[in-house]
This record gives sequence, structure tokens and C-alpha cells, in this order.
Amino acid sequence: MSNRALVKLGPDFEEMVLEAVRDFGLMKIKLFAPDGKTLFSTAPADIGVINRHDYFHRQVVRGEVFTKVIRKDDKSLENQMVTVDVVETYVPIMAEGKFIGAFEIYLEITEEIRVLEGLLFRTNGLMLLAAVGLFVALLVISRRALINFAAHERAQRRIVEQSEELLNRNNELSVINDISRVLSGSTEMRDLLPQILETVVDRLAVLRLARKGGIMLVNGDRMELVAHLGHPESFLALHQNLTTRDCLCGLAARTGEVICSADSHDDAHHTIVYPGMEPHGHIIVPLRSGTRVVGVLYLYLPVDTDVEESNLELLKSIGNQIGLAVDNVRLYEETKRLALHDPLTGLANRRYMEMNLKKAIALAERYHHPLTVALLDIDHFKAYNDTYGHTAGDELLIEVAGKLIEGTRTTDQPAARYGGEEFLLTLPSTDLEGAGILAERIREAIGIDLGITVSIGLVEFQPGISRDALVNAADQALYRAKEDGRNRVECAPRFSASPGSGGPESGPPANE
Repeated sequence: MSNRALVKLGPDFEEMVLEAVRDFGLMKIKLFAPDGKTLFSTAPADIGVINRHDYFHRQVVRGEVFTKVIRKDDKSLENQMVTVDVVETYVPIMAEGKFIGAFEIYLEITEEIRVLEGLLFRTNGLMLLAAVGLFVALLVISRRALINFAAHERAQRRIVEQSEELLNRNNELSVINDISRVLSGSTEMRDLLPQILETVVDRLAVLRLARKGGIMLVNGDRMELVAHLGHPESFLALHQNLTTRDCLCGLAARTGEVICSADSHDDAHHTIVYPGMEPHGHIIVPLRSGTRVVGVLYLYLPVDTDVEESNLELLKSIGNQIGLAVDNVRLYEETKRLALHDPLTGLANRRYMEMNLKKAIALAERYHHPLTVALLDIDHFKAYNDTYGHTAGDELLIEVAGKLIEGTRTTDQPAARYGGEEFLLTLPSTDLEGAGILAERIREAIGIDLGITVSIGLVEFQPGISRDALVNAADQALYRAKEDGRNRVECAPRFSASPGSGGPESGPPANE
């Protein structure tokens, strides 16, 4: 990747990055070339600077995500002074195991650090007071032991109580540490949130939580249950298509405040009831990233449980940790999606197509399953562009992409934009006859619904044939479909018996 490649990114890329900065409350985003050169930055002064640090060339270049917390008035990983607390994260961009660049993301966490330090300060203060209390208690015990054995026993019980309190405070700190380890151990939302939920439920013994609960993510006014524990199907059915106006979770999402409910059967805000629901209490924690609520964590308590203020502060801190992690994972997943998909149609791009086709070929060879590839081209697309304009041409490409998605099964590989007005379909477990039926159905649907025609070339995989030879054979079949009048499906002849031939038995060269 070079500065010339950056020009190709265009204003759409820059607008996308600036929108991400606004939406996720980021300080800065940078894009690096494989050699560490800064190709793009929301701070223009960074452009052209080369990152020569060991962590970049020893870790990021190898595909490892690298993250570090930089405190206020310290220097960043790139030796720049920061005036706030930030998380600096490098996200490598990989293609078929090859490093092709990296994003660097700066996210301010000053408020989260302040809250966490406040919690640690209060906890340390309690630990110090407990230690002083233990020392005083020991002196009293020593004196009273000479006078009254009963008084000695009472003092001993007091020591046990204070020790238990101290253990509870230490347990709170260990919960925070455990959650931090989970948050740093995964960049996949589907793996991250269930682990967080189980860690919170298992580790917050002081609240006497039931092994039950869930995490909902907020998107606009919609809420989606993405991780849950101990719920029956009747519960899950009622918690689809929720909004921030629904039940206690919606209240926590709207207000951004921790919600405590003593009894589900007596709380007017607890509006969702399902068969067999037993009385229970709730504590619902908003997951905050900066000033935004990105989700809620809901937990189950015994009826009429009083939650101490110190535990509420602990849960707020945990909610802020999780909220920040959710935002980071969302940003990572969006970056990954953009790297593998065509920005116009949303289909897999050519790089993603090649990865999927390679996997499909490996599976077909291993399990001796059929595999067919279809290459589709819009007929007279240049004339369409010349007549109606490039904007209409782009809209037509999007509509054709939609028809390909509608016409394929969920078990098929994602449809891909192969280039220009060409699209490629990878059809696992499909022989040439089945692929021909599917291709005709897609061709007819496009003709009826969009008023245009397409030509399609099909080829069935034979063991030992390379990926490039397979695609070339589909291209030759497409060529023949064009030569024979367009608006038709053409099948490539079977490959020769010798895999080394690299092509079909006959047919014109591709793109002749």
C-alpha cells in the first residue's frame, strides 16, 4: 500500500473514518502501510511519518492486535505527548495471512480511569480502616483475655466479621481484574459477551445473584438480547424486537442509571411477564462508553435484596469497562467488514471471494462433494451507463447484487463482486445440473424484475484443478454465452483427465 493507493481511497473513505470518529467518540484514527508509513490520519501532521518502533514490526506486522493505556501527560507509543488518558490500539489488516497495513485508534478513557481510580481509592481506604480495626481489636482482645474469657470470644467473632468484610473488598477487586482479562482476551462479540456474563454472575457472590441474566446491546431505540444465561424459550420469545421503551432494561438504557427492582411482581416498570415467572429482584447496569449507553447488563436478585452503595459503584465501574470494550469490538468488526466487502454492493470483494473459494475447493477435495462456480456479467452495461448515467449504473449493480443474495441458499458462499459488472457465485455441494437450474432462475428473475439481461458461465470443479484454472474456465463459458447471443447460461466442458492441464478439454481462451 502506498500514498498512491491512499488517493484511491477517495473522499468516501475519509468521510467513513470521520463518521466513525464522531459515532464512537474517538480522538484519532490513523492508517499505516506495511512498512509503517502513515498513509492517512485525522491529524494531517501525522501523514508521511514512519513508525519504526519494535512493537509495530514485531507484533502488529505479524497480525497481533497491540493495545496500551497511555496516562495523561505521558508520551504515546509514537512519542507524542497526550493531555488526556487514552487507549491506543493497533489493528492489523490481513489478507490471506499477509500483513497489508494497520489502523491505529486513539480512544479517550479519562472518565473511566477517574471512576476506576475512585473505586480503588475507596476500596484501599476501607482496607486500611479494616486493618486498623483489626489491630485495635487485637489489643482489646489481649487486655480482656486476662479478665474475661467470654469477652475474648466476642472479640474473636468481631475479628472474623472484619476479616470477611476485608475478603469481600478484595473479592471486588479480583472481579474487576477477572473482567479485564476477559475483555482483553477476545475481539469477537459473540465470544466476548457470554464470557463477561458468566464471569459477573459467578464472581459477584456478595450480591447472592441467581445464575441467570443477560446482556442487551442498544442500536438507536432498538435493543437486542445478545447473551443470556438460564432463560426458558418462553422468555426468549418475549424478548425479541425490544425497544428502549420496554420494561426495566429500557428504563436503564434511556436514563443511563443503575436500576434496582425489589420484586418483579410489584414493580410497575417490570412490564414483560412470561409463564412460570417466579418473583425476583433485578439490578440492571447500563453499559456506557463515554456519554453513550451501548447496552445493558441485567442480573437476578432474591426478592427484597438491599444493594449497598459500594456494590452499586462496583457495578457502575464494571458497566463502563464492558461498554468501552463493546465499542472497541464494534469498531474492530466494522474495520474487518470494510476490508473484505465491496463498498458499493456490500457483497464480498475479490480478496474475500478468493479466500472463500480456496476453502470451498479444499472441502470439495477432502469430502468428494460437488462444487460449481458461476460467473455472471450484465449484458450491455456500458451502454446502460452511457444512456442513464453512472449513478443509475451503480444503482443497477446494487439491485443485481440483491437478486444474487435472494437467489442463493444460506449454505452457499457469499456472492462476490468479481470486478466491474461481473459477479461470482461459489456453490458448494452443487453439481453442474443443479447450478444450471439455479443460474436460470437468477437470470429470469433479473430479466423480469430489473428489465435487463445477464449472461452466466458455469464450471464444475474436478479434483486437482487449481482455483485460477476453475475461474478461468467459468470465464470462458461466460465468453461463449456472450458470443452465442447473450442472455443465456453456458456450461464449461469437463476438465481433461490430467489435472496438470489446468483447463477444460476445449473452448476459447478467457476474455478473447
